[in-house]
Formats: sequence, structure tokens, C-alpha cells
Amino acid sequence: MIVKIPVKSQKQEEAVDITEEVQRAIKESGVREGFVIIYVPHDAAAVSIHRALEEEEAPKLDEMLEAVNPDRIAPEYTKAALVAPTEVGVVVDGKMVLGEDQRIYFYEFDGPKDRVVYVYIGGEKG
Repeated sequence: MIVKIPVKSQKQEEAVDITEEVQRAIKESGVREGFVIIYVPHDAAAVSIHRALEEEEAPKLDEMLEAVNPDRIAPEYTKAALVAPTEVGVVVDGKMVLGEDQRIYFYEFDGPKDRVVYVYIGGEKG
């Protein structure tokens, strides 16, 4: 099953927590055991799973990406490539397995824009 999750970014660069939307898509799919692939089909956006970000931490992430970014002409594309367009996870008991403090973030590097995240959910229903 493939689900499209719309994301409307509000800033040029931001991290948008999409954890609840992904978990809802898994629940609605009926898959109890399996896997999930989260894909962002935009060259200036990405997805990542990591610990929950506090608002004041977002600038630190931006600074880190700026520091390792060799492309000063089109940095949004390099930043998106560094974070990556895809994440893969495991579904157990009808939910994506995440660490206690982990969240799923959509990263915008060229907003504000209307974007979409594709979520593929496969496995055993029950």
C-alpha cells in the first residue's frame, strides 16, 4: 500500500515532524508485521529518523549542514543529499518501531512549498 502525506513547509529551511502521519498511515493500512519505506521525491527536501528536536536545536543542525556543504551555488540540493530522501523501518504490532525518543522528520531546504512524502507499507495484515 502506498500513502501520500502532504507537507506544507512554512520556512525556507525547516524540519517538520511527520511521525504521527506515518504511524496513522500504517494503522489505516491494517499491516501488523512488516516494513515501511518513507520516500521524499524532491531534490531540495529529505527525510530522517533521529531523536526529537527541540526548537532551539534546529539552528545547530543548519549550522552543521552549512559547515559540511561544499556547494555554495545551490546548497539546498547538497543539504538534501546529505540528509537523504529515503528511510526504511520495521512495523511490529501495527506501528513503526522507533526508539523511545525518536521521531521522523521531513526536511525542507528550499521552501516554503507544498510537498509530498510517499509511504510504502508492506507486510502481513491481521
